[in-house]
Amino acid sequence: MARHRVAVRRRWTLAAGGRLLGAGLLWLGLAQPCAAVDWLVLVVDRSKSIDERELALQRDAYIRLLSDADVVRALGPAKVAIVEFDTRAEIVVDWSDPAAAARAYGRKAPDGLRGQTGIGGALTTALALLAGKSGRLVIDVSGDGRDNVDHDLLARARAAATSQAVEVNGLAIMTRDTPEIDRYYSSDVVNGFVLSVEQQGDFLNALKRKLFYEVAGHPPAMALLAPAR
Repeated sequence: MARHRVAVRRRWTLAAGGRLLGAGLLWLGLAQPCAAVDWLVLVVDRSKSIDERELALQRDAYIRLLSDADVVRALGPAKVAIVEFDTRAEIVVDWSDPAAAARAYGRKAPDGLRGQTGIGGALTTALALLAGKSGRLVIDVSGDGRDNVDHDLLARARAAATSQAVEVNGLAIMTRDTPEIDRYYSSDVVNGFVLSVEQQGDFLNALKRKLFYEVAGHPPAMALLAPAR
């Protein structure tokens, strides 16, 4: 996909058979259908704003996503890496095929104390993983909070991603504490699109819809894009 130019944003809601799924896309000038992803970094929030149960649900969703036969076919020969972040960023899975990445992530050791929300450091780590790579480069960030470690670093990392033609897309987990986190992700974190998730139970489905949108330029057949009312 060509580098995105920011356009007027529209709020959309994913619907299946007329039933709203509680997720939305924030568009920032997405253009033509997407080309295949060659290198994909999944960036996962593990800061203390996410409790142990929610973190376990997130990790399980990513493992199931990367083990899904439809996802494996869609990604084809693409390589996947996984970065988790709190105050610091950690490469928890280095470059692997999707199925191997799922197995490696499943062996992730339990965490000790977790810190603040350092999205800038996470993007910087993801960009370092992508250094020297060619083809279509994508970073996917999921989380429920604003950067409260180094916002200037986040701004620099976002600008660097854009200058290096690296797509940064987001999955914003909506909570009572951060009801506008999707807007924050669209204005301060990504240079692509944001998919918002309002229920933890929809996290895996949202991940899959987002990945299919990135790879194929449209969601899976069971979902339609319709303007929010």
